[in-house]
Amino acid sequence: MTPKEQEELMAALEPVVEEARKAVLAVYRSGRFDTQEKADHSPVTAADKVSHDILVDGLRRITPEIPVISEESVGGGPDTPPRGLFWLVDPLDGTKEFIRKSGEFTINLALVDDLGIPQLGIIDVPIQGRTYRGSAAGAAVLGADGATTHLPRLTPISEARALAVALSRSHQGQAEGWLDAHQIRTRRVVYAGSAIKFCWIAEGRVDLYVRLRPTMGWDTAAGQAIVEAVGGSVCAFDGTPLTYLPGAHTNPNFIASAPRAKT
Repeated sequence: MTPKEQEELMAALEPVVEEARKAVLAVYRSGRFDTQEKADHSPVTAADKVSHDILVDGLRRITPEIPVISEESVGGGPDTPPRGLFWLVDPLDGTKEFIRKSGEFTINLALVDDLGIPQLGIIDVPIQGRTYRGSAAGAAVLGADGATTHLPRLTPISEARALAVALSRSHQGQAEGWLDAHQIRTRRVVYAGSAIKFCWIAEGRVDLYVRLRPTMGWDTAAGQAIVEAVGGSVCAFDGTPLTYLPGAHTNPNFIASAPRAKT
């Protein structure tokens, strides 16, 4: 798929994502979440389910030849090696934040190739009415007013610079200790739930996002595509970029960051 085709595909998906956003916000504002507990003890709400239905139906209509794996798919999808492109979808990332009504929840879609590499990513932030997109053609933000802002390549950060760091709101404590142990100087630490932290990296609002608790591919693949589109990276601690299989697989601990300046 060429960069132009990727851009056209993301544009074709805009109304699908908007429909999912409106459905999620309708549940959010109603206060009737109909919360249940999944087998892994994580919560699922009516918003997760309605967003899943809209996104899966839309993807199957627009790209019928590409399999869709959603967090809300029964069994998480096939546990077999990839044989082509597939969609990796989180219909509502940050369900705990959704229930807390913090506003920090997102809708994530990523198109992954047969090597497990995210080729394009879409993260919608419903409460803001903003959609982030990234692919080989670059990254952009579609605002609530319909205007598109193209994101520039990130400025490399030097080793001596104190960093702005994003951490998970629900897992405070462990990552701060990791930063101290690795002597990473911080000028600001911000906390949030969901994939919105990848968007902050892509916008240059923060330099680093460290994750030391389990995540799944649908939590990170879209954010990785967006961060990589502006020159950043999402890597395991050994420096290897995250890759994805089409089943329900746990990511290693990882660091998302702006590029480092060459010395």
